[in-house]
Amino acid sequence: MAIAITLEEYFTAEKIHYDLIKHRRALTLLDAARSAHLPAERVAKAVILEDEEGDYLMAVVPANSHLSLTAVNKLTSKHYQLASEAKLQTLFPDCSQGAIPALGSPYKMNMLVDDSLLTCESVYIECGDHESLLKLSNCEYAQLVAPMAHADICGANIGAPSISERSGWHWQI
Repeated sequence: MAIAITLEEYFTAEKIHYDLIKHRRALTLLDAARSAHLPAERVAKAVILEDEEGDYLMAVVPANSHLSLTAVNKLTSKHYQLASEAKLQTLFPDCSQGAIPALGSPYKMNMLVDDSLLTCESVYIECGDHESLLKLSNCEYAQLVAPMAHADICGANIGAPSISERSGWHWQI
């Protein structure tokens, strides 16, 4: 599988251009970003949440960040929790487990997008498998998520900080 059928049909209907970026098989999005030599802050990660009434929300944050569930619940005035893996397979039947595209519209799902992704030159998303990412220009990504809510919903960063973050030094070449 290269790109989920639902996503491909949506891009065709919306006339969205994307580039397919192949990488070695990776089971986490952060690992996929590293494998493809992409900045993790530009790789959008979908986190699927469910509230007490059974409504779903796709929260999207950079691959190198955790989601702040506290921020999401405060912003929405609801109580969300992570959706179960079994429900994810039902919601995204054309995607491999754990390879959910960070776009809710093709799957008729509301989204909440972290503000930081809206300022990236380009954004990379899962395409439904563990061996490819889709590159979208800032203009196209912004167009796709324009009707969706956005806010600062990032929690702590994942992984070790870079040398410049640890040392406070900023080198230039």
